[in-house]
Amino acid sequence: MINEMVSRGIPPDVCTYNTLRSRLCKDDKLSEAIDVYGSMIDKGPEPNLQTYNSLLDGLFTGCRLIDATKLFETMRHEEIELNVVTYNIMISGYCKYRKLEEAFELIREMNCKGLKADSYTCMSLIRFVNKDGDSEVAKEVIDVICKSDCSLNLHYYTALIDGLIKREKIDEARRLFDQILPDVVAYNSMIMGYFKYGKMMEAMELITRMRRDGMRPSGAIYTTLIRGASQVGNWDIALEIFDADGHALNVIQFNALIDGLIKSGRWDDAKRLFDEISDKGLVPDSITYNTMISGYYKHGKLEDATELIRRMKHEGLEPDSYTYTSLIHASCRAGDSDAAQDIFNAIRKSGQSPDIFQFNALISGLIKNGKLDDAKRLFDEIQNMGLVADVVTYNIVIDSLCKHEMISEARALFYELESKGCSPDSVMFNTVITGFLQLNKVKDAVPLLESMLDRKFTPDIGVKHRLRRVLARPDARKALQPLLDTYGENIFE
Repeated sequence: MINEMVSRGIPPDVCTYNTLRSRLCKDDKLSEAIDVYGSMIDKGPEPNLQTYNSLLDGLFTGCRLIDATKLFETMRHEEIELNVVTYNIMISGYCKYRKLEEAFELIREMNCKGLKADSYTCMSLIRFVNKDGDSEVAKEVIDVICKSDCSLNLHYYTALIDGLIKREKIDEARRLFDQILPDVVAYNSMIMGYFKYGKMMEAMELITRMRRDGMRPSGAIYTTLIRGASQVGNWDIALEIFDADGHALNVIQFNALIDGLIKSGRWDDAKRLFDEISDKGLVPDSITYNTMISGYYKHGKLEDATELIRRMKHEGLEPDSYTYTSLIHASCRAGDSDAAQDIFNAIRKSGQSPDIFQFNALISGLIKNGKLDDAKRLFDEIQNMGLVADVVTYNIVIDSLCKHEMISEARALFYELESKGCSPDSVMFNTVITGFLQLNKVKDAVPLLESMLDRKFTPDIGVKHRLRRVLARPDARKALQPLLDTYGENIFE
């Protein structure tokens, strides 16, 4: 385009060149943009301030700090009148390369020329503090803002406080916080910072001060603090936050506290809180019910858990997969495999399909209650349900088959595993090898041992003990000799 204009006797002006060079910079064609600038220097027209500023910005965008610095020095040497935009580009670039002293030197130079930093300058410095600075640097930035055309508003302070907190400089953030009259946003930032680093007492102190100043944390802040305090066992603090005047409780906060109370064994307090939900005009959600049902299960109250499931369904809600799985486990541990089967069937009746975790729970429970045949039938159903048995499923069934000396079936399942896209783990290798050695089938165990060692798995203590006994017999040692030759005599020590 430029060449065509020249060939037609229309000399491009500086505006045309600037437009072309700006477009090249935006298209990441920096070398071509520099060539255009070179052409202007050699043939004219003379570059103006916009030319230089745009090229400076392109050089920093292209990560060419040295070239940008040289161009800036050229501008000074040519006595080009620099403006705030020029300085902003350089200051932002220096901050990007962590050259804060150079950035501050330019700010001092601006002040000497009667130019004042604007919001762009201030945000460049704030971004630097948030990435690499500390409270001392933050003070210098505040000083710059005070002398700038920007009003020193809380937004800048809060941005600096957030940056210091993210960089784990919580004490420095507090020192900066104490220099201001904070608003709700600043309070929330500082409170969440204390929570993040486990300083619950300091967070509570700020909440108290905040309320005294006529402000209150957001509902999200309350919820996060309640959950955090509960999970680390700070019940007094969690309850104090929960019972604080002036904030509207919601079911999410109830859920957070109930969950924490259950996990810490305070079941009666959790149940009392659950009963209070309706008194507060709130409605328990599926998380509330699932948490309580899980709590009943952990405390062996299966009838109460079952009753709560009925109540939950009456409210149009369904237990989640974890809750169903937990109840199946609990019923089996209590020796009531029929109840476990009923729960499993209830999943189907609800229109859902049992998942592999629920299959595993019931198969394991049936086996532990002496119902291996029922467990095997259930195992065969997995594929019919469109599911794929995982390594846990196979481990459960193979372990039981080996204990019942049904080693042929166990071996068949073991070798079937990889054809189903699942690999045996160390537990499974040890289980089947133990089964063979218990029946004195050393030759059958050897290929499995070899495969196990090739996969960098280690025989467990029981397998090693049995193998040492085998090695004491000359006839059996012969079967293991190839392994000893390959992996060393001490492999079973």
